[in-house]
Parts: sequence; structure tokens; C-alpha cells
Amino acid sequence: MAKRVGLVVGLLVLALIAWMAWNHGLITRWKESASPLPFFTGMAIVPAIGFPITPLFVLAGATFGRRVGLIGSFAALAVNLALCYFIARTGLRRWLARLVRRFDYELPDFAVEARGAWRFLLMVKMAPGIPQAVKNYALGVAAVPFWLYFGASMLFGGAYAVALNVLGESLFRHQGVRSILLVAAVVVAALGVWWWRKRGRGSATDE
Repeated sequence: MAKRVGLVVGLLVLALIAWMAWNHGLITRWKESASPLPFFTGMAIVPAIGFPITPLFVLAGATFGRRVGLIGSFAALAVNLALCYFIARTGLRRWLARLVRRFDYELPDFAVEARGAWRFLLMVKMAPGIPQAVKNYALGVAAVPFWLYFGASMLFGGAYAVALNVLGESLFRHQGVRSILLVAAVVVAALGVWWWRKRGRGSATDE
């Protein structure tokens, strides 16, 4: 259910941004009044409370162009990842640890046993239908080493940011063919991940 809701919301958001980009007068007025510092500051903060970062990547490219959009998106992503990790490793982990102990459970602690940290990180990052903020908090709560968490998250999120920034810039410039190709590439990648997960679950069932 969560995966379907997330897909519908994502498609609606992208459709809205595409309409804004096609409405040249509207996006031009937005570009004239938008300032990079407030925009990317908000982009670093609001995903930590659950706001999806996908439309912000697209809007960054449409508003500021590829170069500024990418620099700002990478900086905002880095700050957001560090912020989520700090929150998770300080107050959130202590609170959750006390909560689960009431049910005779313990939180995973990959700071002590780091051997399975990479597998756990991939499992969390590839989980469908879960907001990125929740995934970031989960990795921090589980004490996945910061260098691993930050490096992998920047790698995955950075590739995502590049594609969506270019998509946003293309939409604003009415480059229809390029936009269609980028959207198709994103869809194909998403279908590939879905097929890989389905195959993995099928193999586990057969065993």
C-alpha cells in the first residue's frame, strides 16, 4: 500500500512540476524571485521532517540551471544526511533503545559489529515505499558507521540528483525529447530494481 501511495504522489508531483515548467510565464516569475541560499537551506532541512526531496531536485534544475542546481543540491543533500544522522545517533537512538528494551529487544549496533553494516545499509536503502528520511534515521539509529552511511547515501542520492536536475532544466527549456528520454530512463531503472527485488524474494521462497 505504501509503495502505491508513494508512486502516485511522486507522479502527481512530477506532473505538477512539468506543468509549471511548461507554463513559461509562471516559472519565469518564480525564477526572478527565487534565491539560491534560502532555497537550498530549506532543501537541506525539510526532507528531515519527511518532505520528499524528489520535486526539490527537479525544481532546483528548473530554477537555477544545471551548474548551480547541482552544486546546491549536493550541498543540501550532504547537510541533510549529516543532520539526520546526528539526530538519530543522539536523542532518537536513546529514546528508541529504552522503548524496545521494554519488549526485551535490543537495537542493532553496527558501531560494535560493523561486518554486516553494508548489507544492512543496502537492505534499508532498497526498501520500497519508505521515505528517505525514515531510511536515514534507521541507519543512524542502527549506528551504521558515518563514513559508510554518508558515502553510500551521497553516491545513490547524487546520481538521483543529477538525473532530476537535468530533467528539471530540460523541462524549463521545453526540450521534450530529452525530458522523455530521462523520464524513460528513470522508469526503466525503477522497474529493474522492482524486478531484482521480486526475483530475490522468489529465490528466498524457493530455498
